[in-house]
Amino acid sequence: MSYKLITLTAGHNAIVPGASGCGYKEHEVARTIVKELEKQLKSVGQNVKICTDDVGRTKTAVWSNAVKNCNKNSASGRLDVSIHLNASNGKGHGTEVLFYNQKDLAAKVSKELSAKLGTTDRGPKDGKKIGFINSTHAPAILIEVAFIDNKDDMDKLMVSGGIERACNAIVHALTGKTVSGSPSTCETYKVVKGDTLFGIAKDHKMTVEKLKSINGLKSDLLSIGQVLKLK
Repeated sequence: MSYKLITLTAGHNAIVPGASGCGYKEHEVARTIVKELEKQLKSVGQNVKICTDDVGRTKTAVWSNAVKNCNKNSASGRLDVSIHLNASNGKGHGTEVLFYNQKDLAAKVSKELSAKLGTTDRGPKDGKKIGFINSTHAPAILIEVAFIDNKDDMDKLMVSGGIERACNAIVHALTGKTVSGSPSTCETYKVVKGDTLFGIAKDHKMTVEKLKSINGLKSDLLSIGQVLKLK
């Protein structure tokens, strides 16, 4: 199926950070995935728009603001996709996709994503009680990429090339098109809204510590328009 527009939303934000585990924070990893997913979708000619909320101060405000951002666009031919990471005190593992009435699509995304990552396919899950899913004007799915508090899951996702492979699978499941991600060869990077040191470092195959060292950074704070050296 082809879509006129796919909106992307990264779950939670720095104010309401969501789950954490294995040294990772959900809102940071989700934004890294969304950024790569946006790049890959555009590379196959898909119209895409980021609707992530960075200002909500409660869980409800975050998803409500994201819904408003999505609903500013025509519902005709639109699909709303929200990226999250699951958590269950270290007891859960695998990939699943929540849906309202897009069960077949959710099953397809979950199957392809889990196969690409090597995680357990938990399949499609009824998400009618989820605020984001039941409030958008267009069909929506919420992808729980992996369990953030499961080391095996996160090792598979965060290994070099893991996020790129995850996005390859999502792009193919949504558009039927195949794209291969590749690391950036740029020597500098200009900070844009929503960036984090973690995300930038991951995109450019380095550690946060190395990125901070190269740029003489003493804190994790970034400003829009700031130029970071990558080498």
